Amino acid sequence: MSPDLSKPGPGPGRHDSGPGGHGPGPGGHAADPSGHGAGPSGHGAGPSGHGVHTPATPRLGPAAEHRAASEAAAARRDYDTALRERFRAVLRGLEQNGTLEVRRSRTAQETADDASTTLPLESATPLHPAAGSFDEVVYGGRHATEDEYRRLEYADRYSAGAPPPAPEPEERPEVESRPGRKRRRARPELPRLLRNPRFWGMLAAAIATGFLLYALLQACSAPMTPPQPPPPELPPPPPDYPDDIDFPGFGPGSDSIFSRLPAPLAFGGLQLLIAAAVLVWWRARRRGALVGEPRPIEVRANELLAGQAALYRRSGDHEHIAATLRRATLRRVRPRLGLHPGDGPERVVAVLATRLRVEPALLHGVLYGPVPDARTIDHVATHLDLIEAEVG
Repeated sequence: MSPDLSKPGPGPGRHDSGPGGHGPGPGGHAADPSGHGAGPSGHGAGPSGHGVHTPATPRLGPAAEHRAASEAAAARRDYDTALRERFRAVLRGLEQNGTLEVRRSRTAQETADDASTTLPLESATPLHPAAGSFDEVVYGGRHATEDEYRRLEYADRYSAGAPPPAPEPEERPEVESRPGRKRRRARPELPRLLRNPRFWGMLAAAIATGFLLYALLQACSAPMTPPQPPPPELPPPPPDYPDDIDFPGFGPGSDSIFSRLPAPLAFGGLQLLIAAAVLVWWRARRRGALVGEPRPIEVRANELLAGQAALYRRSGDHEHIAATLRRATLRRVRPRLGLHPGDGPERVVAVLATRLRVEPALLHGVLYGPVPDARTIDHVATHLDLIEAEVG
């Protein structure tokens, strides 16, 4: 993590107090390992240059000054100062031309990151290794090389044509309060007893104990029965009327509903009932005689038979398929042989064997035998067709 560049120290965001001080401003000495920096314990930038004090928060100068300082340091082969001032020149150039926002608390790595969000990739890429070299040289005590400085110098396209910086607002010291202003009166100090936490703890314990004792006394005492209210006064008994008295307004009347209801309501309701009856009759009437309608879909018999056969084959229930075929054949053959639906298998087999001159065992297997697989179904279906064809 890079140090804060706005703090006193040899960072890119630090401004020197002038060309004559021992700080890293334009024309000053570099922050080399010998200790001539502008830190809190180093030589400050006072009028004599040797006062030991913590300097105020520094500010950066124009980009042109840092660029000139870096070129002068490179001419005397002081690449530590040249690298530092060139990076400051790049930072100030980006701020002066509006690419970056002017901010005092910006580190070297933050400068490279902010530039990568606003500059093209090929322009912002060289700033990341330059920021790492800046931190290693200025804060890590390593000496910069000429190759590092030349790469940063080649990447610096912003400090040469940067416009002059905008004037920064002046910082005014805080004005002390006027002696004539009235001060608030100090609140009187509480007594020592009220400031003692033990007093408040004992008071809370006493209140809790009182509540517990009161609840205990209320629980142990017998409940008091409220006084009984006086009995309510009973209403007087109703008078005894005779059974044959005739009350007016009771019994069957002779007036109609039209005389009781208002005329608009009575006759309007009657009209609504007549209209509803006409509507029901109109909707329910028949228009002509009933006629038959053709089926929406006509299916040929062979297609229907093929579909049923496919369903039977997919079900795999061979016994059910054979029973269906046998029932259909016997239903068509019985009337021709003079058999009845109640005749048993023995009589049916005997009559067919006499008529067809076939072994009874073969006919019994075709009509009533087990059907374990699809091959047996084909055998049974073929012989059933032969029997129906022979019987005629």
